[in-house]
Amino acid sequence: MKTEHIKKIKNAFKDLPDHWLLLFVMNTEDYLAKNIAILNEVLKQEDAVGVYVTLNRPYSVLIKILEKNNINTDKLFFIDCITKTLGSEKEEKKCLFLENQQNLTNITIAIDEIVSAIPSKNISLFVDSMSTLLIYNKAETVSKFLHFLTGKMRVLNLNGILLSTEKELDPEFADQLEQFVDKTVDLSK
Repeated sequence: MKTEHIKKIKNAFKDLPDHWLLLFVMNTEDYLAKNIAILNEVLKQEDAVGVYVTLNRPYSVLIKILEKNNINTDKLFFIDCITKTLGSEKEEKKCLFLENQQNLTNITIAIDEIVSAIPSKNISLFVDSMSTLLIYNKAETVSKFLHFLTGKMRVLNLNGILLSTEKELDPEFADQLEQFVDKTVDLSK
């Protein structure tokens, strides 16, 4: 990962409101390394707890990657939207397995369920990734969902990280998405 990207990630967390929402736009090169750097930056905050909505990698794969990269997974809860579609989920204490990426209402219900069970006041929600939602849903539907979700995050005093790849974002959708967040960080160049 480029040094300038590391600096951008660290600087993204400066001068934010108490409960912030950030959009990180990345290219596919070093996507995972950037994602881990962002996650690490958030989890090093005092009393930080994360709720990670994974739309790309099954929980069993993701947890191994995070542990290999020294991410404190004890501070994370997961919502896995892919494993059940592959038919290979087994029950996990810190993970809710959802049917698919198309049922956006179920994602919201799962977020409510997990967040209400976490005693910390410093909860960050990671959504990996917006681009995947666009594969399974119309852009207009995803835009409405994200508008609702970001509003709900603000009402619940959650921090938020929205991840997306630049290739899948059409300019109109990107413009709408940027309206919902406090800051957009471009790590695509």
